[in-house]
Amino acid sequence: MVVDDDAVIRMVLAESMRDAGLHVIEASCSADAIGYLQSGAPVDLIFSDIQMAGPLDGLHLAHQVRAMVPTLPMIFTSAGPKPAALNDTEIFLGKPYRLDHVVATVTKNLGSTASGAK
Repeated sequence: MVVDDDAVIRMVLAESMRDAGLHVIEASCSADAIGYLQSGAPVDLIFSDIQMAGPLDGLHLAHQVRAMVPTLPMIFTSAGPKPAALNDTEIFLGKPYRLDHVVATVTKNLGSTASGAK
């Protein structure tokens, strides 16, 4: 799942992942991502921006996901330094990033048991 409030960035990330053979779900905000997870639909990994418009940023998403699915891999990105609120199991990629690096990081962290919904 790609979570970003910037539609262009989200679309480019999602297309790059699809080009690599991944099935990608897109969410425009943390609330949409949380709603999707609460629906019980399969998600194998979350790639999310930290700074997003609205009341729920990426750190709130991380907190909610940890409570719902503690083993779900999460990768976060921001132009600033890695926030202390992210734990050691959550990967941080600083901006600017290269798309091929993002896709490689996502693919590496999916593992061999991924069900196909990213």
